[in-house]
Amino acid sequence: MAEILDVDRIYKKLKKQIKQDIAEAGSLSLASLRVGNDYSAKVYSVSQEKLAQEFGVKYVSAVVDENVTIAECIEKIKAFSRDKNISGIIVNKPFPKDWNEADVFGAVDPAKDIEGLHPLNLGSLFWGDESKFISPTVLSVLEVLDSAEVELYGKEVTIVGFSTLIGKPLAIILGRKFATVNITHIATYESERLPFYLENADIVISAVGKPHIIRGECLKKGAIIIDVGIGQKNGKICGDVEFESARKRASLITPVPGGIGRLTPLFLFQNLVKTASRQK
Repeated sequence: MAEILDVDRIYKKLKKQIKQDIAEAGSLSLASLRVGNDYSAKVYSVSQEKLAQEFGVKYVSAVVDENVTIAECIEKIKAFSRDKNISGIIVNKPFPKDWNEADVFGAVDPAKDIEGLHPLNLGSLFWGDESKFISPTVLSVLEVLDSAEVELYGKEVTIVGFSTLIGKPLAIILGRKFATVNITHIATYESERLPFYLENADIVISAVGKPHIIRGECLKKGAIIIDVGIGQKNGKICGDVEFESARKRASLITPVPGGIGRLTPLFLFQNLVKTASRQK
């Protein structure tokens, strides 16, 4: 039976440190843009605003209709980028399917890009410079692995999800730590090859937002399971991993809710603290 990771301990320690850092940084403001009313994006936005109030950070929320054009959205982002009173910007996904995400995130001032999705920040990460902004979700996963003292060298890691926000940057960082990384995605699932990669993985990190796409019987005994996904099933919030069956096979598992998703907003504000020095 797997140990359920004590996220609460990590959360309290991290929150205390960030609160102190924000106080030292002085006046900070966060602009958050959301397109439409996606459930997970709304949940994330609420957690952002709640923490902003707690930390004494000015929170500027902008919600635009899902029928808005990409040009109108980009102009809104550029206005935030030009505004000297805005310290950091987050553009919440998802977007309409026909939008070019690179154009959207490319409109954010790289020095205010607290999600780490501007091409310049992603390029720096590719070349091994981790001093720039890194996705808060990726930072949350790394913090959990570090807190649990998980040895990555030579371990087989399967990442479920190939997004620019999580899967791609996480694969680069874990590969740099000499883990053997397999990236799986929709084609892996549709070709029924996902169980093969799960069965051979020492560590599974899933971030697709598909409730219970991963069942316990597909996992290697003693595996470490990091569930980043969030969705709804039968009216309840759940992750990508079928928790009860996975817990019987794994050695360590993160819960949903109350796991990675709880830490991610904190790292958003940790990145916000970075903006103060970078903009100076």
